[in-house]
Amino acid sequence: MAGIRLGLVAVLCAAGVQAAPLYNLPAPTAPMASPGTFAATFTAGAGAGNVTLQLQGFNTLDGDNGFIDIFHLSVDGTEVFSGTWDLGGGGANRVLFNPNGATVTFAAATRTVDISVPVSFVNGPNSVVFAYDSPTTFEGTSRAGPQGLADEGWGLNSVSITGNAAVNAVPEPESYALMLAGLAAVGLLRRRRKA
Repeated sequence: MAGIRLGLVAVLCAAGVQAAPLYNLPAPTAPMASPGTFAATFTAGAGAGNVTLQLQGFNTLDGDNGFIDIFHLSVDGTEVFSGTWDLGGGGANRVLFNPNGATVTFAAATRTVDISVPVSFVNGPNSVVFAYDSPTTFEGTSRAGPQGLADEGWGLNSVSITGNAAVNAVPEPESYALMLAGLAAVGLLRRRRKA
């Protein structure tokens, strides 16, 4: 009997959490200069989520060489991933910061990098910032710095952000149906217990 009650509680609790698409890039961006940023803002429920994107390099966007260009991904002001790839300008491909265990697939032929990062969102407004920078020093050595959009650029071909749906004040019809089913099950248990 206790097992049935625990099962019902688990089902009712799980029903409140819904995985949902939170943001999708409507179309690939135009080439952007480095340094440069692109932000996505959306409303989410608290908990685990995922950011999946495809970076595009234009002209001579560099990996780790004398002209290093570094991609950064931040969620609500906290960096969750960074790396540098040869997307036309040469240099080594390196993931520089990856505390969440992101997956990365580099495609030299198309000058793209596919990245998928597990993240956490807060309940309410959230923002994800995609940024490139071209530092003048990195790891103790001088670098060339920004080259300008005429020489190199970056863009986003796709962005998909998923996570928990925002907590709504008005439940969806499916939530009412599940709640009524749960109440009916509790009523049946009480009835059996009295008998």
